[in-house]
Amino acid sequence: MIAHYTWSKSLDHDAGYYAIDPRVNYGPDDFNRKHVFVLSEVYELPFGRGKQFMSSANRGLDAIFGGWQVNSVTSWESGLPFSPQYQLCSADRDTGPCRAILVGDVSTGGSRHGFFGVSPALLGANGAVSGPYLRPQKEQFGSGRNSVFGPHFFNTDLSVFKNFTITERIRTQFRAEAFNVFNHVNLGQPSNCVDCDFDSKTGLLKSATRSDGTITSIASNALMRQFQFALRVTF
Repeated sequence: MIAHYTWSKSLDHDAGYYAIDPRVNYGPDDFNRKHVFVLSEVYELPFGRGKQFMSSANRGLDAIFGGWQVNSVTSWESGLPFSPQYQLCSADRDTGPCRAILVGDVSTGGSRHGFFGVSPALLGANGAVSGPYLRPQKEQFGSGRNSVFGPHFFNTDLSVFKNFTITERIRTQFRAEAFNVFNHVNLGQPSNCVDCDFDSKTGLLKSATRSDGTITSIASNALMRQFQFALRVTF
């Protein structure tokens, strides 16, 4: 068995505005996960010939109870960072990032239908405050890059091996492997606009169902539960 925990904070510059002012887009790395815990184990069950239990079992019992091995790898990681944006930022600057100013607590951890707290109204004027967000003044940028973190990542891969001895020279191994064995849904990043559900002219909601802050995909490199079976012959 082996387990390890990593705490990290990786800061870098986004190349998009670096040549003008490198400080504007300096912040947490897009792929930095602050907390990562990994647990891995390989366990050969102590049953069958030559094992702690049933060491004198006959060939039939050994074929049933002996030769079993269980392996797993579990990863538990905190979310990736992102920057909340607002709808009318193109009217405030002609280049550079689009970021709202955070003036309150942006609660996260909601469902895929609304992962983080969005603006309850259109940020229709410079200096307007709605919920935890403030629209910057013209020719200004918002809060620092990647100030909010998305959903965590959890995955367990499990495999079960059964070893058979055919003769002294020929051995076989049957493998049953499950990827994301608990079928945990690892959500991707949410839609990061905080007020795009409002009409920019009337300030009214376009639809009763909001899309700001929602998640419509699973995380990159994530997958739902998959099974794989194999037979290995060694001679």
